[in-house]
Parts: sequence; structure tokens; C-alpha cells
Amino acid sequence: MERPRTPRPLRRDVLKASGAALSLPVIGGVAAGQESDGYSPLGRYDIPHAKEVVVDDEGTTAYVALTDGYAVFDVSDPANPEPLVTERELVPENEANPLGRVYDVKQDGDYLVVASQAGSTGVLGYDVSTPSEPERIGFFPIRAAIHNCYVKDGYAYLGALNGEANPVVIVDLETMEEVGRWSVLDDDEQWGEVPFSRRQTHDLYVQDDLAYVALWDTGTWIVDVSDPSNPELVTRFGDHSKDEVTGAGSPSAGLEPPGNSHYVQPNEDGSVVAVGKEAWDAGNSGSGGPGGIHFWDVSDPSSPEEIGAIEPNVAENNAYDGGTWTTSHNFDWVGDRLYTSWYQDGVKVFDVSDPSNPEQLSWWRQPEETSIWTAQCAVQDDFYVATSLGTGLNDTEPAALFTFPDEAGEQENRPALPGDSSSSTTSTTPTQTTTVTDDGTETDGGGTTAETDGENDDGDDSDGGSLPGFGVGAALAGLGLGALRYRGNDNDS
Repeated sequence: MERPRTPRPLRRDVLKASGAALSLPVIGGVAAGQESDGYSPLGRYDIPHAKEVVVDDEGTTAYVALTDGYAVFDVSDPANPEPLVTERELVPENEANPLGRVYDVKQDGDYLVVASQAGSTGVLGYDVSTPSEPERIGFFPIRAAIHNCYVKDGYAYLGALNGEANPVVIVDLETMEEVGRWSVLDDDEQWGEVPFSRRQTHDLYVQDDLAYVALWDTGTWIVDVSDPSNPELVTRFGDHSKDEVTGAGSPSAGLEPPGNSHYVQPNEDGSVVAVGKEAWDAGNSGSGGPGGIHFWDVSDPSSPEEIGAIEPNVAENNAYDGGTWTTSHNFDWVGDRLYTSWYQDGVKVFDVSDPSNPEQLSWWRQPEETSIWTAQCAVQDDFYVATSLGTGLNDTEPAALFTFPDEAGEQENRPALPGDSSSSTTSTTPTQTTTVTDDGTETDGGGTTAETDGENDDGDDSDGGSLPGFGVGAALAGLGLGALRYRGNDNDS
């Protein structure tokens, strides 16, 4: 069942089911919002190594990836997120190694999927009809790293990074068997000549029988999955033509814009698609920078058109290694609001009722303490959730689950990013975008309105190792499947 796009009823006063809070060993603790005035978190629960978080349809249960496992939280009282279940060191049946680098979990209806990109690679399926008592369904093993996935209507859609076709693999969760797959090679085998780091099947989102697939520098692809056994391409759009990304390219090509299709989600009716671009200035040479969120009108699939963008803060040092990370990461589009994460630059909520002119509603950050991985709506007009991975991948012990009020507001005395003493300003500036459609034709996206916060920053880390967006490590690109059979950890590179 797909998450509703209309505002949900308030749930702060929902009574918790008796016996829901289990006495389980949980490393972590509750901390209230740290600020008494201004826009600030409603609640916080410290839990090491947190990554992705998703919320059920009712907005009362949150599921968190923990790098070596997962956790289930009761968030019906957003001021006091309460752990129900924490499971780590997950060893599937008939497998010798535990799951590693569990950066993603996804939930839909009674199903929860926990994805692994190291150790025993694949996905564990759970029945969470009783969230406080997950029951393991089975394990789908695959010789590929699963960095991200999606779950809908009893199927899991896996971004399978095997160093070859990098397909989307579709799994029936009742039987834990593959029913279909699709890759860019189905469109044209020439895509196989694009370096692995530039054609990552990085993330995907499924809505109304369409899979929206973020494939880094090869662009964003829309695939018809109405028949999961026979996926069919609908359209592709992005910043590069096929020829532009074929061949080796420069060492920084996969790190710097343009391109970098990292996360994707359509609006309610599928007429507009938001594409998040995770990017850096690889060597702080001025040749690149952080990525923002771009909006594409796909109402005519044969002619996608970029219509607007949310630009990131540009730091003094935007390097991939050792710089400040203010690039867009994961987000959630519900109704007219976009809930966004920007690593050290925090969480921001935007009114995107007019995607060509997004308007910022709220913004919070604590860059010395947090690096925000995602923001997800729980109950619209009430609260949303977010996770911090810690201060960066080299320090993930202080990771945490946060809840925030879903309302407009200004953080009091917003702290500067590390190394920056400048004051906060907000400006709206027009940007000109040039894109290349699948036939290689350049199109002018026209003047778009982008919100920027003219600050100069300096800082820390993010989501991955030396392969952009992952944490799988550069060995995967050079050695293929041999790199998949190790036990991963956050500090591996």
C-alpha cells in the first residue's frame, strides 16, 4: 500500500499498544530538543551507526538502518521516540557472514526489507504486521551490493551493484525469489562502456507501476514495472548524452557535477520528478561543488524538461575528502512539501507547490554534532523524522534519530559550519540550466528560481568510501564481485 499523499490526522495523542516497548538491549538514549527557543527538534534518540529511516503509513512507526542491522521505533509521541526492536549482526540462514554496510531499509504494508552491500550481500525480508515483533521471512542472496532498494505491493526492487549490468532486480517477497530484472544494457549495450562509478544504480522509487531509477551520470530513468517480470523503459533524462559518459573519463568525473543522479522521487500525480544530485569539488580546485535538487516536468515522457532547482550552500572547501559536505542527500516529497537532508547543512523543508519556485519553510543544523542522512514525513503538518549518521563516516557512534515539527520556523542562533564565522543570509537567485536529452539534443531549461544561503563553510564527511555515494569502496569498480565478499564497516575505504 502506497503512503498517502494527503495530510494525515494528528497522532501525538495516539495511545501506544500495550506491551509495545520491549525490554531489548539497545545502545542509545533519549535526549530532548537542545534549544528552548526557535525552530528545533521535538525529540532525539541516540543510536550508533544509523543511516536511512522510513516511516509507516500511520506515521507511528519508524524503521532505521544501522549499518550492521536495523531498529524499529515507536514515534507516536514524537517528543519521545521509543525503541521497540534493535537487531544487529544479522546472519541469514545458510550464510556464513552477517549482513554488512546496511545503509537502507524499506517498508510497505506488512513487509520490511533490510539491504546489505557487504558480507552476505542481498536482502532480508521481514513480516512486520506486528512492528514490535518482526518475523524473518527469508533471505534473497545476490552477488551484488545492495546500497538502496524499494518495497511496494509485495515486491522488492533492488539496485544491484555487480560491476557489470548493475540491474534493478525485482523480488517477490512472499517467495523471496527473483521475478524480473532491468538494466541500462537492455536499452543499449553501449552503456556498458560507461565506467562503473558513473552508472551506479544508486537509488529508486516506485509509484503507480513506474520505477524511477537514479543512475548517476547516465541520468534518471523511468521504467514501466506494471508487469514485474517484463520491465520496459519509458524515458530517460539527465545532463549527459550517452557519448559524453562513454569511456574512462577523468578521475573526478563521477564525483563532480554535472550528472550525479543520486536520489529520485515523483510528485503525487507523477507529472514532476525531483532528482537529488550528490556532488563535490573533488580536489577543492573550483571545478565542481555540491549538488542540489532539480525538478523535471515529465508530463510528456518523450520530452522531459527541467523547470526548477533548489541549490545547495557552497562552502569554502567542497572537497570530497576533508571538505564540508553540504550536498543534497535523501528526501521525501509529500503533498506540497519537500523534506530534505544536506549532511552538515542539516534539514530543510520546502513548499514545492510550484516546483519552478521552491520556497524554504524551515531549516535546522548542528554541524559539529550531526550530518543528516535523510528527512522523511511522518504526519504532515505535525512532524517529520530524520537521521544523523554522526559527525561523518569516521565518527558514527553519535548517530541519532530525530523528530522535527512540520511547521515553518527559524532556528535561533543557527551555528556556522566548521571554519566559517560568517552570518547567515538567504537569497533567491535565477539559474540557467542546460540539459541533454536521450537523443543528445541540448535543451535550455530556462530561468529557474533557486534558494541559496550565501554561506562559506568548512567541514567533514558523508556516505561513502572512495566510490561516490556508497561506502562499498573503489575495489568494487576495479575488482568486480571479489570486493563483495568481505565484512564491511563504516571506516572502510
